[in-house]
Amino acid sequence: MALMVVLVAGAMAIAVTNARVFGPTPAVDDYVQTLVAGDGATALGHLGLEAPDGNGLMLSGGPLRASAAALGDYTIEETSREDDRATVRVSYNVGGRQHHTDFRLMRTGRDWLFFDQWQIEMGKLPVLTVHAANTTDILVNGVESPVAAGEQKFPVLPPAVVTASFEEEYFRAGETTRIVDDSDDTDEPLRLVSEPTEALTEEVAGKLRGYLDGCAEQQVLMPTGCPLAYDTGARVDPATIDWEITEYPDVEITAFDGGWVLRPLEVEVNLELVEQDLATGVTTEVDVDETYTFTANLDLSSSKVSVTPVVVE
Repeated sequence: MALMVVLVAGAMAIAVTNARVFGPTPAVDDYVQTLVAGDGATALGHLGLEAPDGNGLMLSGGPLRASAAALGDYTIEETSREDDRATVRVSYNVGGRQHHTDFRLMRTGRDWLFFDQWQIEMGKLPVLTVHAANTTDILVNGVESPVAAGEQKFPVLPPAVVTASFEEEYFRAGETTRIVDDSDDTDEPLRLVSEPTEALTEEVAGKLRGYLDGCAEQQVLMPTGCPLAYDTGARVDPATIDWEITEYPDVEITAFDGGWVLRPLEVEVNLELVEQDLATGVTTEVDVDETYTFTANLDLSSSKVSVTPVVVE
């Protein structure tokens, strides 16, 4: 009888150990723990996969740890099992929204005759493409990565949280995040939206101010290459002409047709001069305020800004 009790107790211990330590749920938990540790090589081993082509930044170290940390408190539970196959769900909350990743596993054998071996079946590793214009480098989960021809491919270990951005002198893109629950979440690229920086806006505004100041220095009624003009039938002594820019244009740079353009510009001007009537010879002091509209072409590179005003003659 005592022997029977021992045998039953032993069998129960083996069954409990098999479920808690060697079952499909512990297999997935071991995998997730490698993500938390930033150990991508071991994680790939759990999946039975090799890293595909692309930038491996998200497969190890700080970016991988940051991805796992963004999952917050996660839970793992077995949701189904049929013969030698099982499904385990990892649930987590990102940004106040609930997400989950389902892992499918297959029992591949036993260790020491009693303990099951379970292998995660993923097929292939998801690859997320990041698009970024106006830059040669982006920041991905806190680490800088180069981009070529406006894009870079990053294999990821799901569940993953990928956050990308960039900051250049003339352009920036705020943080954009993609949550990769499974391979379907990488079908569409993560697109970083470029926007002009204050430095670019001020650079353009400075060039326009210099251009308009040059227009105002010309003591003529129609300064050459400028939007300023005054029409009169009277005689005007050039020495009395005094243009003054009272308000420079507000600069607004917008994206258009794959490039960058300036919205139409308005400049407010004060003009003082003395007119002489051709018939009577009577002189009149003129003091007028005018608003002139013009456009300008914008040519940008990573280190050079060119502004070419367009004036309709």
